[in-house]
Amino acid sequence: MLRRLLRVAIATSCIPLASLAAQSSVIGTVTDSVNHHPLAGAMIQLASDSAKIVKSATSDSLGGFRIDSLAPGSYIIGFFHPTLDSLGLDLLPRRLTVKPGEQHVDLSIPSAWTVVTQLCRGTPMKDSTGLLLGHVRDADTQLPRTGTVTVFWMELVIGEGGVKRNRQQIPIKTDDAGWFALCGLPSDAELTASAQAGEQESGTVPIHVPAGGLLMRDFQVSRADSTITVYEDSASTPGAARQVIATLRRGSARLSGVVRNDKGKPVANAEVSVPGTGVDGRTLQSGEYALAGLPAGTQTVEVRVIGFEPKRFSVDLTRNHLTTLDIVLDRPVQTLDAVQIFGKGNAAYAEFERRRRQGWGRFLTPVDIEKRHPIQVTDLFRTMPGVRLAPWRGAYAVVMRGNCRPTVYLNGMRMDDNAATELDQLANANEITGVEVYTAAGRPMEFWGNGCGSVVIWAGMLPR
Repeated sequence: MLRRLLRVAIATSCIPLASLAAQSSVIGTVTDSVNHHPLAGAMIQLASDSAKIVKSATSDSLGGFRIDSLAPGSYIIGFFHPTLDSLGLDLLPRRLTVKPGEQHVDLSIPSAWTVVTQLCRGTPMKDSTGLLLGHVRDADTQLPRTGTVTVFWMELVIGEGGVKRNRQQIPIKTDDAGWFALCGLPSDAELTASAQAGEQESGTVPIHVPAGGLLMRDFQVSRADSTITVYEDSASTPGAARQVIATLRRGSARLSGVVRNDKGKPVANAEVSVPGTGVDGRTLQSGEYALAGLPAGTQTVEVRVIGFEPKRFSVDLTRNHLTTLDIVLDRPVQTLDAVQIFGKGNAAYAEFERRRRQGWGRFLTPVDIEKRHPIQVTDLFRTMPGVRLAPWRGAYAVVMRGNCRPTVYLNGMRMDDNAATELDQLANANEITGVEVYTAAGRPMEFWGNGCGSVVIWAGMLPR
C-alpha cells in the first residue's frame, strides 16, 4: 500500500521548461523527527494550483533539496518516503506562496509522540507504554503478506494466592498490504515478537518499545524447507503419550561473519546460535563463524563466550543466500572471586543452605549466578550437569535426562505444567538469587512433582 501524499496527476505540459521565467527557487531540508536524523531519498513534489506545473526533487544525504525555475504564485508542497508508508501516515501537503528570489521551507515526519497519538486514538496511552508498527513481508520476494504479528511478555498479577507471573500475548492482524500497528505495549517489560502468514513464519525476536514512543520493525516470513520434531521421552512418565518438546525449522539460508571484542580483536570459541533451529557453531581463532541450514526470515542470533555479556541480534535471512553479520562484544565482565556471607539471613536462605549441605541436588548460589552473567533465566542451566536446554518456539525449554520436563517452583510456589518451557517469562534474570535442581529420586518432599524431577528458582528471596 503506497500512501501517496500528492494525489495530483502529473500532466504533460506543452510549455517547455526553458520558457518559464527562472525567477524563484525553493530550498529546504526534510527531517525524520521519529528517529531524529535528516531524511535522505525523500521525493519532494511541488505543484501549482492548476496542476499545470509539477516539479520534483530528491533529498540528499543531509536531507537537503532544491527546486529552481519557479514562477511566483501559489503552490502545494509535500513529500513521500518509504518511512511514511511504514508509519502508516498520510501527510497532507502544505500550501506555499512562492515569492521572487530564494525561499526556504522545512518538511518533516512528525515526532514519535505525534505518530503514537494519531495511530492509537482508541487506546489509552501512558508514559510507560509505546507502539510497535511495521510490515510483514515474504523473506524471498519482499512482497507484503497478510498475516498476524504476536507480542509476548510476562506480567505480575497480585491475587489471593500471592504474586504470580502470567504470560501475556497480543496478536494483531495486518491489513491487505501487510501493515500493522500495535498500541499500548509495556516499555518496562521484556518483549518478544513473531509473525505468521499462512504456513510462513518468522523466528521469535526480542524487541524493546520506548516509553511514549514507537518502534518500527518489519518481520520477514518464510516456509521452512524441513522440520525436526523433538519428543519428550515417555519413559519418564510411564503410560503417558509422548509430548512434543520442540519443532526445529530448517532451510537453505546461510549466515557468516566475524566476532570481535571491544578492542577490535577476534574472539575465538564463541558460541553462535539461532534459537528455534537447533543450528549452532563456534568461532575459529580468527573470530570467524559460519552457520548453514537456517530458515529464511527474521531470526534471532545469540552469541556467548566467557568473559563477555551474551548478546542477541535480529537478522533477516534469505533462502539460498549468504547473509553477513559481524558482531562486536563490547561489554566485558569480570569473574568474581567466591565470597562468604555472614549473618543470620532469612528463613528461605537458611533452608536453601540446609538443603545444599545435604547434597541431594545441584545448586547455584548468588555468587554462582553473579559469575554467569545471565541475560535470560535459561542461561543459568547451560552448563549444569543433568539439565539441558531444548529449543522451544524460538526460545528454550529446560529438560532433564530422558527429554522430560521437570516440575518448576518459583519462590516455593509450584507453577503449572508448562513452566519448564516458559522459564524466561517467569522471572527476570537479574532477579534470580538461587537455583535448585533435583532428580525424581532425590528431591525433598516440599518440591515433589512429576516423574521427571524438579527445578526450584528463587527470585529476590536470598541475600546476594
